[in-house]
Amino acid sequence: MHRCLHSNEFGCALRCPGGCCLHVYFGNVALALKPHELAPWLDTVHNLYNGYALESAQEPDMRRISLRSPVDNLTLLFSLNELMWLNDLLTSSKLLLEVEQILEDS
Repeated sequence: MHRCLHSNEFGCALRCPGGCCLHVYFGNVALALKPHELAPWLDTVHNLYNGYALESAQEPDMRRISLRSPVDNLTLLFSLNELMWLNDLLTSSKLLLEVEQILEDS
């Protein structure tokens, strides 16, 4: 059974029973991330949010921030608010996974 690590009004992050990946559901998108893929995704989303925070603050619900996909011909569009919630999902999940690892190692 999947275990919810974190959820907010935009989606949720679930951990696979075997711990092989993290399932992130946000908006209409589902993403399965291997443990080593979480940090790069978080960095990309965090940098994108910081880069557009001031520019998009006047219209935080307009979808005009694009996140390129590693797949050709696919780009994800976000509003500033959506990107903020995605950043929250990824950041909280990363922190909770790190805490789990610390507890397992001790």
